[in-house]
Amino acid sequence: MKTNWNIPNWIQVCIIILYRLINEKYYVDYVVPIFSYSGYTNNADSYQYILSWIFLLIMIPFYLKSFKTTDTLWQYILLFLMCLKIIPLSIMIGKVEYELEYIYLNFIFWILFLGLYSIFPNIKLFSNSYIRRNKSVFNKALSYIIILFVCAVIYVSGRYTGFHLHTSLIDVYDIRFEQRENNYPMVFSYILAASMTLCPLILCLLIDKKKYLLAFIFIFIVYLDFSIAGVKSIIFATIAGVLLKYYYKAKYKKVFFIYLTIALFVCFSFFNETILYAITPLFLRVFYIPSGQDYEYYTFFNIFEPDFYRNSILRRFGFESPYADTSVDIAVGEYFNPNVEGIRSNNGLISEAFANFGMVGCVILPIILVIYIKLVSSCSKGIDETYICLISLLFCNTLISAFIPTSILSSGILFMMIFLVCYKATIIESVSIQRN
Repeated sequence: MKTNWNIPNWIQVCIIILYRLINEKYYVDYVVPIFSYSGYTNNADSYQYILSWIFLLIMIPFYLKSFKTTDTLWQYILLFLMCLKIIPLSIMIGKVEYELEYIYLNFIFWILFLGLYSIFPNIKLFSNSYIRRNKSVFNKALSYIIILFVCAVIYVSGRYTGFHLHTSLIDVYDIRFEQRENNYPMVFSYILAASMTLCPLILCLLIDKKKYLLAFIFIFIVYLDFSIAGVKSIIFATIAGVLLKYYYKAKYKKVFFIYLTIALFVCFSFFNETILYAITPLFLRVFYIPSGQDYEYYTFFNIFEPDFYRNSILRRFGFESPYADTSVDIAVGEYFNPNVEGIRSNNGLISEAFANFGMVGCVILPIILVIYIKLVSSCSKGIDETYICLISLLFCNTLISAFIPTSILSSGILFMMIFLVCYKATIIESVSIQRN
C-alpha cells in the first residue's frame, strides 16, 4: 500500500531532534540518578557530545531515504531501529564516558549497515508465479503450521505442566525456572520459542478470515502457551497484533515520531515525579540497556577471544567453543555481574559483531545483516501493511536482543518466513501482489 509522503523532510528532522532532546532530558533527570551505579552516567566530555550529534545526523538521511523505496519492511524496521536503538545510542555516546574506539566502531557499523542495505539488490526466494502455481501446497502448509503449533502447545502443557494455568503477569519467575528443568524434545523448544512471532500472526489471520470461533479458541492456546514458560511478551505481542490489525493505518507511519515526541513531552511535563521514577526501569529496559550491553560486549571481547559462532552454528560441525561450558550471553553477563549466577546478557547487532568476529565484525556483520533482512523482506512482499508493521516490530526486537542464528530458530523468524510465504498464497488471487 503506497503512502504519499507530504511531510517535508526538514520537519521530520526537527521532530527527530526534538525527540532526542526530550529523551535525553529524561535520561539525565531520572535514569542517571537511579542507575548510575550500573554505568548509566552523565560524565562524558564535550567532544563525545559533539560526536553523538554527528552520529545521529548521519543516520537521519538513511532513515528519510528508506521511505523512497518500495521495501515496506525496511521502512518499518528502520523506523523502529531509530526509535529504540539509534537515538538512545546517540544519547549514551554523548553522556557516558566511552573509549573513542568503541564510538568510532559504532560509526563504521551503522554506516555500513544502513548504507549497504540501500545499494544491495533485492533477493527473491519465490516468484509470484511460482506461488500461484503451487497455491494449494502453500495453503496446506499454512494449515499444517497452525496445527503443529497448537498440538505442540497442548502436548507440552499437558505432558509437562498438567495444563497449569498461570494467572499472574508479574510473578512469572517460578514457572520460568520450572520450565528450564523440563527436558522436552528440542523440536518442541524451537516451536514454543517461536510463540511471540506466531501467536499474533495466527490470531490476526483467523480474524482476517472471519473464523471468530477458532480465534476465540486460539486465545486459550495463547494463554496455555504463556503458562508453560511465563514469557509475558507472548501476551503483549498478541494484544499488539490485534490492536494493529483493527486500528493501524499506513498513513500513521509518516507521523510516528510526531506522536511519540508528543507522548514523551506530555509524560515528562504532566506526570508527577513519583510516576516518572516508577516508570524509569521500563524506560531503561526499552531504550538504554541494549546500548549499555553493547559496551559490555566490546569490553569483554577486547579481553577474551571471539566465539566465531562455535557455540551455535559451528558447534553442529564439531567445532569447540571457548564458551562451551556456558554460553556467550551468560559468560558476558556473569563477567559484569559476578554475584548473579546464570545471568544472561542477551543482545544483538554490534554486540553480535564483537562476540563472533571481534572488532573486525563491525565490517563483516553488516553484510550478513543486510542479506538476512533482504531474505525476510522477500517473504513479506505484498503482505498487508498492518501485518508488515507488526512483523517489523517483532523482527526488530529480535535483531536488537539476539544473535542471528538464535533469532532464526529460537525467536521464530524461520517459522515467520514460512508463514508469510504460505499466507501470501492465500491472498495472491484476491489482491495485486507488488512485484519483487
